Amino acid sequence: MLILALISVGLSGVGLWRLLPHLSVFRLETVRIEGLKRLSEAEVRALLPAAPGENLFVLDLEALRRTLEAHPWVARAQVSRDLPHTLVVRIREERPVALTKIKEKLYYLNEKGEAFAEAPNEALFHYPVVSYASSELLQKEASFFRLLSWLDRTDRYLPCYESLSQIYLAPDRILVYTREGLKIRFEPGDFSSLKEAYRRLDRVMSYLYDERLLHRARLVRLDYPEGRALVAYREGK
Repeated sequence: MLILALISVGLSGVGLWRLLPHLSVFRLETVRIEGLKRLSEAEVRALLPAAPGENLFVLDLEALRRTLEAHPWVARAQVSRDLPHTLVVRIREERPVALTKIKEKLYYLNEKGEAFAEAPNEALFHYPVVSYASSELLQKEASFFRLLSWLDRTDRYLPCYESLSQIYLAPDRILVYTREGLKIRFEPGDFSSLKEAYRRLDRVMSYLYDERLLHRARLVRLDYPEGRALVAYREGK
């Protein structure tokens, strides 16, 4: 209402914009933070160089966004004003899907295959560990990390995400090892082809469970043409 009144008495847009930072009616009283899962509100507030009572139009929203996105767990941030007294911060956190070692330290990998934050050893109980023939393959095989995220969210296919223990990336193959000792070979490809391969793997796993052969299976190869798969068994019963 105040803005409309000022315009009605003849202030130009430029003049109004220059006046806004000096109006006490737009002082900051509340910071509303949305989208948090891992980070706490206290952690996010500590990142913001915005003091209570500061004029909302003095704040540089783009600079605040950059400050927030410099935090390793913040994938994207949006900062906006909700007049007259509120600053709104929307956070999209990084989603870890795997781990890798860099210079003997353990790091989380996101859905793009990017290492974004150091991980504690306890994370080994929750995420598969990725090794590789060359580090460039982490980004080159981003579709596979997207597959891991899809698998984690879907929770419908076998082997389930929690069963995955190790992953090895090579130029011509992707090897996955389960916690039960099964080795699975994928052919590198785009997300759609990898998803279809995993659905085929699910059918193979269901067969092995139904026929009580899972304990004997040591290798499933999904890099055969025409949607075929090869299963290799251990010797003996």
